[in-house]
Amino acid sequence: RISVSVSPSSVIQEETSVRMAGVNLSDKMANLQGLGGASAAAPNLHLTADGKITTAGWIHATITHSILKVRAEKTYDPEITGEKLKEKLYMIVGTKPAYMKLELRSTEDETKIIGEIGDKQKLSSCPIGKGNIMRIHVVDQDPQKSVLEFTDVSKVKKFEISDENYDKRNNTFRKWAKQNLKGHYEKKQQEREQKAEAEKKLEDKEKEVAGKIKVGERCQLGSNTEFPRRGEVMYVGVLNGKPGTWVGVKLDEPYGKNNGTFEGKEYFKCMPKCGVFTRPSAVEVGDFPEEDLFDEL
Repeated sequence: RISVSVSPSSVIQEETSVRMAGVNLSDKMANLQGLGGASAAAPNLHLTADGKITTAGWIHATITHSILKVRAEKTYDPEITGEKLKEKLYMIVGTKPAYMKLELRSTEDETKIIGEIGDKQKLSSCPIGKGNIMRIHVVDQDPQKSVLEFTDVSKVKKFEISDENYDKRNNTFRKWAKQNLKGHYEKKQQEREQKAEAEKKLEDKEKEVAGKIKVGERCQLGSNTEFPRRGEVMYVGVLNGKPGTWVGVKLDEPYGKNNGTFEGKEYFKCMPKCGVFTRPSAVEVGDFPEEDLFDEL
């Protein structure tokens, strides 16, 4: 015979724990019902045995907009109607529900329109992709384009102040910079001046070399390289939109970049890929006759 004794206090404690667990679950279900009911508003929303809320079977939607660069990932109850969905999307895209048109787009090609979601239509009645995914494109039909008020900064009134009044203020960044970054800005200014002086000297040298180059002279490019190119000088001067002095060369072989035209303007004529523009220092003029490939045979 085996005898087991159970204290009344342990029985009461167990009953209390079970009742408290039931209350917790009941409270969660009551909260859901207060939002429309777990079974009425969201039939696929339920509580597991451990009290966790699951959304099994819900639709994973990608939201885009016709005006704003919006791309949001949201999960929705498949039983939600288009009308209720617009109310939720209003908080995402800013377009008022009355001006919304919901287009159902392909999940593989977002430019392909599959159909339109009506106000009374449920998401569950729409074509749904594998893995319960859907792409919803919100078309803004507001004639006033009100959503642009939040993105067009040109419509925002800006605070302006004159330099004179700004200098009268204390604790401004301008005054702080003058006191603490004076040496830094002076150094930067010196570096800019030195760079400009070096570029001027280089350009003066290029002009000097260019003054010795005449149109019609034979020349060679890349004399110190493994594959020099020969040609004829066709132009010496400036190019529109390009600083400095340049030399236009018509190459004997099509190893160039153009036909004598630069940025839509023709400086000389030649066959395609036979024209090139280069700096004067890269051009060597002299006795460089056109090579005959058959002389080596």
